[in-house]
Amino acid sequence: MKRAEVELPDAVCQQVEGLAAQIHLTVPEFLRQAAEQMLRRQSKPPSKPNGDWHFPPGRHLGAFRVPVEDWRLLANETAD
Repeated sequence: MKRAEVELPDAVCQQVEGLAAQIHLTVPEFLRQAAEQMLRRQSKPPSKPNGDWHFPPGRHLGAFRVPVEDWRLLANETAD
């Protein structure tokens, strides 16, 4: 393991010390975990935009067997 010296602005250092204490870590362990988390985030491949995604084709399931007048009643039923 290598040592690294880091300079932090006073306000950031105070926040790091406070948060590290809240989660019961030393400041070096807190910074090590933060660096590892950033590296994991950066190593993930970027997500692809969904521009080429389309709904799958629908399937015909037959006629709906409830009269139109009862659709509102069925839509508002609650599972007991």
